[in-house]
Amino acid sequence: MKKKLFKSNNRIVCGVCAGIAEYFGIDPTIVRLLLVVLVIAGFGTGIIIYIVGAVIMPERRLDDENLRSANIDDEKKSSSFTSSEEDKDFDSHFKK
Repeated sequence: MKKKLFKSNNRIVCGVCAGIAEYFGIDPTIVRLLLVVLVIAGFGTGIIIYIVGAVIMPERRLDDENLRSANIDDEKKSSSFTSSEEDKDFDSHFKK
């Protein structure tokens, strides 16, 4: 499946930083901190980049979110979970 860049619903201003973070699979706080550094060190360049991103990046449609959640559900179903002996001991201790 091809990844697409969208504004995120996890937004503080326009969702640009969180959208970039979701695309790369990292914490949105890291992207937001990098933007602040770029704004300070780049004499406002980060503000221009953010505004361009807010204008260019599309909003995530409900269909895209449903597709994403369906893919996550499929991944969860396909991964098998096996509990270790320690987990079984822990469970049996508290079930008494």
